[in-house]
Amino acid sequence: MNTAIDQYELETTWSNRATDEIVQKSIEGEIPIDIELSLRCVLQETNPGKLTDSVVFIKVFSLILANKAGKPIQAIATQLGFVVGIDSAVEAFEWGLTFIKSCQNSGLYTLVKKEAEWYVVPSFSFDKQTLRKLEELQFLPPMQILPNPWASNYGGGWVWEKKHLVLGSRFTKHDMPLAYDVINTMQEIAWEIDPATYLLEKQTNHGLNKKKFLRVIYKYIGKAFHFVWQYDSRGRSYSSGYHLNIQSNEYGKALLSFHDKEVITNPDNLAISIANHAGMDNLTWEERIAWTRSQDLNDPNIEWDQPMLGRKALRAAQDTLEGKPTGYLMSIDATSSGLQIMAVLSGCKKTAELVNCVDSTVRQDVYTTVAHLMNDELPQPVARKTTKQAAMTHYYNSKATPKALFSETELRVFYEVLDGLLPGAEAIMELINACWSTNKDYHSWTLPDGHVAYVPVIEGINAEYLDSDFGEIPIRYYTQTPSENYRSLCPNIMHSVDGYVAREMIRRCSFQLIHVHDCFFFNPNYLQDVANTYKIILAEIARSDLLQDILRQITGDNSIRITKFSSDLDKDILQSSYMLS
Repeated sequence: MNTAIDQYELETTWSNRATDEIVQKSIEGEIPIDIELSLRCVLQETNPGKLTDSVVFIKVFSLILANKAGKPIQAIATQLGFVVGIDSAVEAFEWGLTFIKSCQNSGLYTLVKKEAEWYVVPSFSFDKQTLRKLEELQFLPPMQILPNPWASNYGGGWVWEKKHLVLGSRFTKHDMPLAYDVINTMQEIAWEIDPATYLLEKQTNHGLNKKKFLRVIYKYIGKAFHFVWQYDSRGRSYSSGYHLNIQSNEYGKALLSFHDKEVITNPDNLAISIANHAGMDNLTWEERIAWTRSQDLNDPNIEWDQPMLGRKALRAAQDTLEGKPTGYLMSIDATSSGLQIMAVLSGCKKTAELVNCVDSTVRQDVYTTVAHLMNDELPQPVARKTTKQAAMTHYYNSKATPKALFSETELRVFYEVLDGLLPGAEAIMELINACWSTNKDYHSWTLPDGHVAYVPVIEGINAEYLDSDFGEIPIRYYTQTPSENYRSLCPNIMHSVDGYVAREMIRRCSFQLIHVHDCFFFNPNYLQDVANTYKIILAEIARSDLLQDILRQITGDNSIRITKFSSDLDKDILQSSYMLS
């Protein structure tokens, strides 16, 4: 079935772009003529002209009839304004409200007040067949042919569907250079559904509609397919798809295998992967291999941390014993990538040691360290999971998250423990915060590979709109505007560097490799190659003036000088063992 025609039919079946056609077919001959004339008359007088009256006419029906129970008037009004091409949220709302008021006697809907809020409630609904078709237009599944390569910021990937390479709202789209080569490389990797996982494991993503999920399974099982990949505004990569996606829960990951299989020739690496699935990733490499060798792998009572992936790894081990190729993917994560990047950018060896950029006598876990230090001072212990969430967000300028996670006493001890523990991370945070501009409505910088990170400053605005007929209508809208809220700049810069590292990993590895941010997936044969490549990239960053360069770009101040804690951290990085683990 791997033809462009079949892919075209697939996209036109699943894409939201098909909504208008479905709606048009549904209402032809079914809408009373007086409703149609009323709407067209108002459109003739008010349509700004970016879309034809006929196109807007269909979109009005799509929006209003999509929800039988109705929607708040402010939601429908703003959507209508955006539909006709108005960019400003406030102006879009005002146009939509005027349109709704002008057409309220058309018979298409009624305006109902519920608990002091006005709703637009449709007077009739689509038939069941139309509703079923519209419900299916949620998420495009993976492609059954090789995606179109991206050569610009628009139009790659899909055959019929046309999207921007940058995800997010209208604020994040831009025409500046992006790293097309990496996206295209990942799109070339062929995938397949692992039949054993589908047959033997229980689907645990409870947010999925079962019928839609099965429809995708039946369409794709036994076939090769490809993901379309896109970037966020910082340069982090995301694969498309909802029912099938490597960026999913454990079941979703276990369900996917490489279509192009390889025989595993390094059984020790597979043993490490098996141990990782059992939660042994805090051990040394040798200890993990020994743990796996000591287990009866036929024992159904093995205590897995990731049971589905563990059982899949055991099937890969059996295939290996029989000399069969496998599509199994092992994965290893950076041991706190954000703090690693802060350590590397600052040259701080104290920070670097706690995140395994400098070898110590043990495999470090900085969040366990924080938990132990806190628990030495507390009557009741706090969990590593809690300290991880608090510490991660702390170094990204969050005050609210630690406060929400800890009691007053725990919070005091948390900050006492962190004081001086990771000086490089604290220094990086302060340097970046000082570079925030209260006069800019975006920040932009170019990474060493030429990829541009473009991050607009978006503020949510709560307001009241006073209408002569409906009184005060609460509205919330987002706008790109200068702000004094500096907290987002530090995590955005760290994520942009994290995205750059991932892109370099894809470029430099000649085998099948994909990633979910700082977690890398590959055939077990390549564990050492992946770990060494990561160290080389981080060592290069440690030798560079990357942060200084980024801050100069953001501020326009070429006099900025950053003095690092040390000048030879790169040598320690190249000798480290557990930056990925």
